[in-house]
Amino acid sequence: MTTPMTRLGALYRAAIAQGDPCAHFATLITVDEEGQPASRIVTLRRLDENGIALLVNADSPKIRHWQANGKWELSGFWPALMVQYRVRGAAELAQTEAVRQDWQSKPRASRLADLYHQRVRPQSSALPSRQTLLCELAELEAAWQDDVAAPPAVSRLLLKPDMLEISQASPSDRLHDRSRHQLRDGVWTETLLVP
Repeated sequence: MTTPMTRLGALYRAAIAQGDPCAHFATLITVDEEGQPASRIVTLRRLDENGIALLVNADSPKIRHWQANGKWELSGFWPALMVQYRVRGAAELAQTEAVRQDWQSKPRASRLADLYHQRVRPQSSALPSRQTLLCELAELEAAWQDDVAAPPAVSRLLLKPDMLEISQASPSDRLHDRSRHQLRDGVWTETLLVP
C-alpha cells in the first residue's frame, strides 16, 4: 500500500530528476519563545517513507524553539511539478557517526559555515559588519585542514510527519488537487480539501 510519505518521496525524486532548483529546499517553521513564527530555508538531506532528514546545528535558534515547545512545520514547493506540501508531527535529534560522515559530504562552503558557528560566532548571533564575517571566514579557511572533524553540534533532525498536505496545482482552472493526510494509531487517513 502506498502511504502519503511514499507519495511525497516519489514527488521529491521526480523534482530532482526534472532538475527543479527547489527540490532540495523547504521552509522550516518553528515557534519562538514569544509565540511568534520563525522560518528559515533548510536543505533536505533525505525524504522517504521513514521521514525527512535535515542536518542542523543543535545550538541553533530553530532547534532551541523546537526543543522548548515541540512545534514545527515544514513547507515546500516544487515548481517543476507545481506541487506544494506541508508536514507536521514528531521529530528526533541525533548525533551519530553516520551524521558526522554525512557532514563530510556537504559542500566545503557549508562545512566552513558550520565550523564558523562552532569556533568563531554562534549561528544567528549579531555581527558588527559584513566585513567582519568575511575576514573571520577567510582566517578560518586559511587554517582549514582537509581531515577536520564535524563540529560537536552537527546533528540530524529527523522529521516524522503525522500530518501531510499535498496540493497539485491546476493553473488552467485553479481546481487544484489538494489532500490532507493524518496518521492516527499507525493508519493514514485522507481528506480531500477544497482548493
